[in-house]
Amino acid sequence: MKKSSLFLCFVMILCLFSSCDGNFGAEEGPSVLNPKAPENTDTKENLSDKNRETEQKDSDSEAGDSNSDDEMVIPLNETGVSDEEIAKWTLLVYMAADNNLEGAAIADFNELENADIAYDVNVLVLFDRSENYDATNGDWSDTRLYRISKDDRLNRSQIVSEQLDCPELGLSVGVRTELDMANPFTLSGFCEFSKKNFPAENYALIIWGHGTGWRNETEKSVVTRAVAIDDASSSYMAISQLRSAVSDGMKEKISVIGFDTCFGMTLECAYELSDCADYMLGTPALVPESGWNYAEFMNNFSESEKTPADFIDSVAAQYEKSFCDYGYASFVCVDLQKVPAFVRTFSDYTKKLASSINTKDLHDEIFGIFEKGCVSYCSTSYPTDFYVDVRDLLLKLSAYCPSGEVLPVLSEMLVKEWSASGEGAAPGVFFGVYRSPGVLQSSHPQNYRKGSRDTNLGRFVRDCDGYVPTEDNSGSLLDKLFYTNF
Repeated sequence: MKKSSLFLCFVMILCLFSSCDGNFGAEEGPSVLNPKAPENTDTKENLSDKNRETEQKDSDSEAGDSNSDDEMVIPLNETGVSDEEIAKWTLLVYMAADNNLEGAAIADFNELENADIAYDVNVLVLFDRSENYDATNGDWSDTRLYRISKDDRLNRSQIVSEQLDCPELGLSVGVRTELDMANPFTLSGFCEFSKKNFPAENYALIIWGHGTGWRNETEKSVVTRAVAIDDASSSYMAISQLRSAVSDGMKEKISVIGFDTCFGMTLECAYELSDCADYMLGTPALVPESGWNYAEFMNNFSESEKTPADFIDSVAAQYEKSFCDYGYASFVCVDLQKVPAFVRTFSDYTKKLASSINTKDLHDEIFGIFEKGCVSYCSTSYPTDFYVDVRDLLLKLSAYCPSGEVLPVLSEMLVKEWSASGEGAAPGVFFGVYRSPGVLQSSHPQNYRKGSRDTNLGRFVRDCDGYVPTEDNSGSLLDKLFYTNF
C-alpha cells in the first residue's frame, strides 16, 4: 500500500509539471501583469515612469484582471495637479499698505472676507502693513500672505483668513518678515507662488495702494510716484519694473490687470503692460480712499458665469455704485491687445499736428486746449503730474487737424468707460508737471524725453515719438508746445 501511494504521488507531480508547459521555475513568463511590449519598442523606451504605470493599468484592464480596489489614477497636467483641482480663477491682490493707507487696507481685506466667494475662485492677498496708522488685528507690521476665507462671525473686523507659507518670498507662518513691496522681486515671487500652488484657468492681478501713473524716476523730493509705495523702505515700483515682475512671475499673459490706485489708467501704463494681460482696468483720475467695494465686486462676480467680461463688469458696477456722487470719479477698461495699434496711430496723428503748428497764435491755442480746454486728471496736492483725457483731447484737437483716423482705433481699444460727470472717460496721457497751482513746469522729467540716457525710459517714451519730447527737439508735439520759439 505504501509503494502504491508513493507511485500515485509521483504520477501527480509529473502531471503538475506537465500542466505548467515545462516552465516551472522559469524567471518570468507572459502574464496579465506583464503585458507584451508594443511593436514600437522605441516609443516604450521613451515613456516616463508615470506613462509606464498608466500603460500597465490599461493592459491589466484589457486582460480582464483589473483590480476594482486599485486607486484610480488621475492624469496630472503641467502644474502637477489634476484638472479637477484647477480653479476657474485665481485673484492676486498686491496690497501695498506700508503707508498711510493701512486702515483702508484692513477695511478692504475685511470686505473680501465678508464676500460669498465661489468655490472655484481663489483669492490670495500679499499684505504689507505699516507701524503707524492702524493698531487693530494685533497691530502686526510685517508682510503676510493670506488665502481669503469667509468670515461668518458677528465681529467682522478681525482677520480670520488662512496665513500661508511662501518659500519664494521667505515667508513662514509665525515668523515676522518685512518685505519691500516696491521691490519687483516681491511681486514676481508672489506671482510665481500663486501660479504654482493655485493653478487656474484665469488669473487676475490687482495692484492696491498709492499710484501716480507712469513715473519711473526716483525723486527724493517726491515720494508718491508709480505704484507700491513702501514707507519702510522709502521706495516705490516703477511701471517698467511692474511689467518685468508680472512677466517673470506668471510666464504668460494673464486675463486681467487692475489698479485700485489713483491714475492707474494712463496710456503710458497701458502700453507698458500690453504684453502682460488681455485687459487692464482702473481709473485715470483720483480714487477715493475707500477704494473698491470688494464684497460687492466678489459677490456679483461669484454669481456670474465668471468670464473675463463678467470680471470687468463686476468691478465696473461696484465702482459706479460706490462713486456716482464723486464728480471726479471715472473708470476705464481697455483691451491691451489693441493698445499698440492705438499708440502708433496716436503718434502719427500728433506728429502731423505738430508739423502744422507754425505760428505763436496757433501754438497758444493748442497749448490752451491741453492746459484748460479738455478733461484733465491731476492730484489735489503739489507738485502733481498733469494728465489729459486722450479721447477728449482728440475731439478738441480735431478742429486743427482731423482726427477721423485715430478715433475709431481708440474706440476699438476701449472696452468699458464711465464717469460721474457723464462725459465719459478714456486713458489719460501725460502733459507736464504742475509745481504749484497755475505754475506748469517748463520742462519734462528726463525719463519722459526720448533719446535721454535715463535707464528707466518706458516703452511709450521710446516708441511714441510723434508725441513725447525729444532730446534733439526733432519736432514732436510736445517739442513744439514746450521747446520751440515762434
